[in-house]
Amino acid sequence: MWLWRGLLGHSVTFATLFAFLILGISIPGSFQHLLGSLGVHWLYVLIIPSVAFGWLASREPRWLPDEIVRRRIARGILLAAVVAAILIRWLRS
Repeated sequence: MWLWRGLLGHSVTFATLFAFLILGISIPGSFQHLLGSLGVHWLYVLIIPSVAFGWLASREPRWLPDEIVRRRIARGILLAAVVAAILIRWLRS
């Protein structure tokens, strides 16, 4: 879903989340772990990250008003993550 929003929705936020996921880093999981360690109720631990990432994605047109620039950045992030994942896999074998 993040890949779809990153490619077709031109969302830099979701492209970044997907890129970190490809590289083995779960940003939502880390955010949930942080909230859980702070003693936040489990329901809020599930809701707050999705609201926060949705809010960031909705603010992108204000921060990056040019859609072509957002599209290039999102696709560049996705391409760089795929190349980095392939390179890491190749170097580890």
